[in-house]
Amino acid sequence: MVDVAYVKGIWSARYFWFHLALSDIRIKYRRSMLGLAWAVLQPLALTLLLAFVMGSFFHAPINNYAPFIFSGLICWEFIVSSSVNGCASFIGAEGYVKQFSHPLIIYTLRSVIPTFINLLCAFSGLLLWVLLWKPSNFGFSWFALLLAFPLLFLFVWPLATITAFIGTRFRDFSQLIVIGLQAIYYISPVFFLPKMFVAANIGFLIEYNPIYHLLNLFRKPLLEGVLPSANDYLYVLGTSIVLWLFAWFLIRRDEKKIIFYL
Repeated sequence: MVDVAYVKGIWSARYFWFHLALSDIRIKYRRSMLGLAWAVLQPLALTLLLAFVMGSFFHAPINNYAPFIFSGLICWEFIVSSSVNGCASFIGAEGYVKQFSHPLIIYTLRSVIPTFINLLCAFSGLLLWVLLWKPSNFGFSWFALLLAFPLLFLFVWPLATITAFIGTRFRDFSQLIVIGLQAIYYISPVFFLPKMFVAANIGFLIEYNPIYHLLNLFRKPLLEGVLPSANDYLYVLGTSIVLWLFAWFLIRRDEKKIIFYL
């Protein structure tokens, strides 16, 4: 059951964690000539490389394959960065944790917000790309994006919270999760087309893969001009609920003890 007082504690500290998140962004791009533009340029450069090389291997038209890759990379980067950064959320905020009694989850929220802002910047580039590439896709289905972004955020925030609690107690976990996420990367249609999994008789790797359904929340409206399926929403919601339940379990069990591991 959700602790209302705990949620109120998060809200009452909103100026604190939001200021920390914005400060992290300013520090990251301090003295950078391009600043947040790197959020678009970095995945775009990798997209063009993958589209050229992998498109030749898979005989996929680059004009269709490139937006598919770009949409996958920017969402995947958000998931990976938030998860890995989450491992050090409490460690990096050690001074605040020892001085204030704010809910610890605000420090994982702090680590997710900067990466989410990067995602929004990168996504603006994808929107422009699709409008120029396939303006016919623009329509009612794009309203589904208004739900897709909150669902993605609520999928990643508990994931970062879980990695924060585990990463604080077991410092090698940050290295292990990189390996685990890399494995998930290759069994998810981040840049591999879904039909490739089906053709190889391993379609189950995407059918039961929440990352596939999460990506569909963005790809179907933008790249196909259709609404995501109910199945996509159910998988994402179901996985998010499981992640939140596990995160809440860790909060209730370890929040008061985590200070001893800092």
